Amino acid sequence: MDQAQLLSSLLVSVGYRLPVMIALGVALVLLLGAPKAVARSAALWALAILMATTLFGAMLAVLPLLLIAAGNFDGIAALNTALGIGHFALSLLEAGGFVLLAWALARALRANAVAPG
Repeated sequence: MDQAQLLSSLLVSVGYRLPVMIALGVALVLLLGAPKAVARSAALWALAILMATTLFGAMLAVLPLLLIAAGNFDGIAALNTALGIGHFALSLLEAGGFVLLAWALARALRANAVAPG
């Protein structure tokens, strides 16, 4: 695999996650303009978790490409199980981020319904 193919593969791998990162960035900007509250803090933590899992997922996807480029084919076979475990752990963390985001939304909506308006 030459450098152009490696760069192309890396850009495609990261490009798949770009729409999610843009959406998380927009959500972050929206939350930064919201009034300070417990729900806002929880939502910011949830976004941080989701951003981190997206970035770590991109790194896990790129790792086999780097091993192929280095010609380390034995390393890829050994890395297969570790990558599976890593992707599973990231999925669990991402699910926790979504649950935390939903909790923050529910809390904010309940607080809004109780407030006199």
